[in-house]
Amino acid sequence: MQQLIEARNWEERYRLIIQAGKNLPQPNETQLAAMQVIEGCEVKVWFKIEENPPQNKGKTDRTFHFQAYSEARIVNGLLWILLQEINGKTTAELQKFNLTDYFTRLGIAQRLSSTRLNGLKQIEKLINTLES
Repeated sequence: MQQLIEARNWEERYRLIIQAGKNLPQPNETQLAAMQVIEGCEVKVWFKIEENPPQNKGKTDRTFHFQAYSEARIVNGLLWILLQEINGKTTAELQKFNLTDYFTRLGIAQRLSSTRLNGLKQIEKLINTLES
């Protein structure tokens, strides 16, 4: 993510986001069917929340693994960037997560359309509602 912060201009950030999206595996039809469709985005976005098995028997903090996919390359890049930040976090950490603040720190929130940001904000709402 440091590359995004240090990018000289929006075109460079855009290229980095598109490249990041290539890291997101494309789910097959069965996997897509098991994912939730996210409303409010310009393009179709799928999202899935899975609870990680506890690492320690006495540990009470739950952590999660997320999967996401979109039909659009730029959105896949944004999703991959988001997943790097939220995967493996505890419910307490996820409840504090602010997507707009995170994307602002990376220098990309100001260039996202409201509908693109709305879809991502729906994902933020989902993860913020996870209970300990």
